[in-house]
Amino acid sequence: RGGSVSFKEMAVAFSLTKAFFEWFSASDGVAALHKKHIEGDVALHMLKGTPMAAAPDSLKLDFARSGAGQAVANFMKAEQQHIGGWKVDRIVEAAGSEFNAVCWRQRLLEEVASSQVVLFSFVDCPWCLLAKERLAAIEGNEAWLPAGSVRTIELEARGRDGK
Repeated sequence: RGGSVSFKEMAVAFSLTKAFFEWFSASDGVAALHKKHIEGDVALHMLKGTPMAAAPDSLKLDFARSGAGQAVANFMKAEQQHIGGWKVDRIVEAAGSEFNAVCWRQRLLEEVASSQVVLFSFVDCPWCLLAKERLAAIEGNEAWLPAGSVRTIELEARGRDGK
Protein backbone atom coordinates (compact mmCIF):
# COMPACT_ATOMS: atom_id res chain seq x y z
CA ARG A 1 0.00 0.00 0.00
CA GLY A 2 3.00 2.31 0.10
CA GLY A 3 2.08 4.00 3.38
CA SER A 4 -1.47 4.90 2.41
CA VAL A 5 -4.17 4.75 5.05
CA SER A 6 -7.60 3.30 4.37
CA PHE A 7 -10.82 5.11 5.12
CA LYS A 8 -11.56 2.51 7.81
CA GLU A 9 -8.18 3.14 9.50
CA MET A 10 -8.79 6.90 9.41
CA ALA A 11 -12.29 6.43 10.86
CA VAL A 12 -10.93 4.28 13.70
CA ALA A 13 -8.15 6.80 14.42
CA PHE A 14 -10.66 9.68 14.41
CA SER A 15 -13.00 7.75 16.71
CA LEU A 16 -10.19 6.94 19.15
CA THR A 17 -8.97 10.54 19.10
CA LYS A 18 -12.47 11.84 19.73
CA ALA A 19 -12.95 9.37 22.59
CA PHE A 20 -9.65 10.40 24.14
CA PHE A 21 -10.54 14.10 24.12
CA GLU A 22 -13.99 13.37 25.53
CA TRP A 23 -12.31 11.50 28.37
CA PHE A 24 -9.71 14.26 28.80
CA SER A 25 -12.26 17.06 29.05
CA ALA A 26 -14.21 15.13 31.70
CA SER A 27 -11.19 13.92 33.72
CA ASP A 28 -10.67 14.73 37.39
CA GLY A 29 -7.00 15.57 36.72
CA VAL A 30 -7.87 18.26 34.20
CA ALA A 31 -10.58 19.58 36.50
CA ALA A 32 -8.02 19.90 39.31
CA LEU A 33 -5.58 21.77 37.05
CA HIS A 34 -8.37 24.05 35.89
CA LYS A 35 -9.32 24.79 39.50
CA LYS A 36 -5.70 25.89 40.14
CA HIS A 37 -5.89 28.08 37.05
CA ILE A 38 -9.10 29.73 38.23
CA GLU A 39 -7.64 30.40 41.68
CA GLY A 40 -4.28 31.63 40.39
CA ASP A 41 -3.27 35.11 39.39
CA VAL A 42 -1.49 34.23 36.13
CA ALA A 43 -2.19 32.31 32.95
CA LEU A 44 -1.29 28.63 33.06
CA HIS A 45 -0.83 25.98 30.43
CA MET A 46 -0.40 22.22 30.55
CA LEU A 47 3.42 22.33 30.57
CA LYS A 48 3.61 24.51 33.69
CA GLY A 49 5.29 22.70 36.52
CA THR A 50 6.75 19.98 34.27
CA PRO A 51 10.43 19.27 33.57
CA MET A 52 9.86 20.71 30.06
CA ALA A 53 8.89 24.10 31.51
CA ALA A 54 12.03 24.12 33.68
CA ALA A 55 14.38 22.99 30.88
CA PRO A 56 16.83 25.44 29.27
CA ASP A 57 15.48 27.24 26.21
CA SER A 58 17.97 25.39 23.97
CA LEU A 59 16.43 22.05 24.95
CA LYS A 60 12.92 23.40 24.46
CA LEU A 61 13.87 24.55 20.97
CA ASP A 62 15.45 21.17 20.18
CA PHE A 63 12.23 19.50 21.30
CA ALA A 64 9.99 21.83 19.26
CA ARG A 65 12.05 21.05 16.14
CA SER A 66 12.10 17.28 16.73
CA GLY A 67 9.74 14.60 15.53
CA ALA A 68 8.43 14.29 19.08
CA GLY A 69 7.74 18.03 19.14
CA GLN A 70 5.94 17.76 15.80
CA ALA A 71 3.88 14.88 17.19
CA VAL A 72 2.87 17.00 20.19
CA ALA A 73 2.03 19.92 17.88
CA ASN A 74 -0.17 17.60 15.79
CA PHE A 75 -1.80 16.35 18.99
CA MET A 76 -2.52 19.95 20.03
CA LYS A 77 -4.04 20.62 16.60
CA ALA A 78 -6.34 17.60 17.09
CA GLU A 79 -7.15 18.88 20.58
CA GLN A 80 -8.24 22.19 19.09
CA GLN A 81 -10.42 20.43 16.51
CA HIS A 82 -12.13 18.21 19.07
CA ILE A 83 -12.42 20.35 22.21
CA GLY A 84 -11.50 23.88 21.13
CA GLY A 85 -14.85 25.31 22.22
CA TRP A 86 -14.60 23.55 25.57
CA LYS A 87 -11.12 25.04 26.06
CA VAL A 88 -12.36 28.55 25.28
CA ASP A 89 -15.11 28.10 27.86
CA ARG A 90 -12.51 27.06 30.47
CA ILE A 91 -10.31 30.05 29.61
CA VAL A 92 -13.24 32.45 29.99
CA GLU A 93 -14.15 30.81 33.29
CA ALA A 94 -10.56 31.20 34.52
CA ALA A 95 -10.60 34.88 33.55
CA GLY A 96 -13.17 35.44 36.28
CA SER A 97 -16.65 36.80 36.73
CA GLU A 98 -15.51 40.30 35.76
CA PHE A 99 -14.62 39.11 32.24
CA ASN A 100 -16.47 41.16 29.63
CA ALA A 101 -16.24 39.62 26.16
CA VAL A 102 -17.08 42.85 24.32
CA CYS A 103 -14.44 44.88 26.17
CA TRP A 104 -11.79 42.17 25.82
CA ARG A 105 -12.50 41.72 22.12
CA GLN A 106 -11.93 45.45 21.62
CA ARG A 107 -8.74 45.31 23.68
CA LEU A 108 -7.52 42.31 21.70
CA LEU A 109 -8.20 44.10 18.41
CA GLU A 110 -6.22 47.10 19.68
CA GLU A 111 -3.33 44.83 20.71
CA VAL A 112 -3.27 43.14 17.32
CA ALA A 113 -3.39 46.49 15.53
CA SER A 114 -0.44 47.79 17.57
CA SER A 115 2.17 46.07 15.40
CA GLN A 116 2.51 44.28 12.09
CA VAL A 117 2.99 40.96 13.92
CA VAL A 118 1.82 40.33 17.47
CA LEU A 119 2.84 37.10 19.16
CA PHE A 120 1.00 36.06 22.31
CA SER A 121 3.42 33.84 24.18
CA PHE A 122 4.09 31.76 27.25
CA VAL A 123 7.70 32.25 28.35
CA ASP A 124 8.38 28.53 28.76
CA CYS A 125 6.48 27.17 25.75
CA PRO A 126 8.80 25.41 23.26
CA TRP A 127 6.70 26.42 20.25
CA CYS A 128 6.48 30.05 21.41
CA LEU A 129 10.28 30.10 21.69
CA LEU A 130 10.54 28.65 18.19
CA ALA A 131 8.13 31.27 16.82
CA LYS A 132 10.16 34.05 18.49
CA GLU A 133 13.38 32.63 17.04
CA ARG A 134 11.96 32.39 13.52
CA LEU A 135 10.44 35.87 13.66
CA ALA A 136 13.72 37.33 14.95
CA ALA A 137 15.56 35.70 12.05
CA ILE A 138 13.41 37.45 9.45
CA GLU A 139 12.46 40.70 11.19
CA GLY A 140 14.48 43.47 9.61
CA ASN A 141 15.84 41.11 6.95
CA GLU A 142 12.75 40.96 4.78
CA ALA A 143 11.15 43.96 3.11
CA TRP A 144 7.71 42.88 4.27
CA LEU A 145 8.80 42.71 7.93
CA PRO A 146 10.91 45.73 8.82
CA ALA A 147 12.76 46.00 12.14
CA GLY A 148 10.44 46.84 15.00
CA SER A 149 7.45 45.13 13.36
CA VAL A 150 7.16 42.24 15.81
CA ARG A 151 5.68 42.65 19.27
CA THR A 152 5.68 39.79 21.77
CA ILE A 153 3.19 39.77 24.60
CA GLU A 154 4.13 37.40 27.42
CA LEU A 155 0.88 36.24 28.95
CA GLU A 156 2.32 35.43 32.38
CA ALA A 157 3.59 39.01 32.75
CA ARG A 158 0.01 40.24 32.42
CA GLY A 159 -1.20 38.52 35.56
CA ARG A 160 -4.94 37.82 35.49
CA ASP A 161 -5.22 39.81 32.26
CA GLY A 162 -3.06 37.14 30.60
CA LYS A 163 -5.83 34.65 31.03
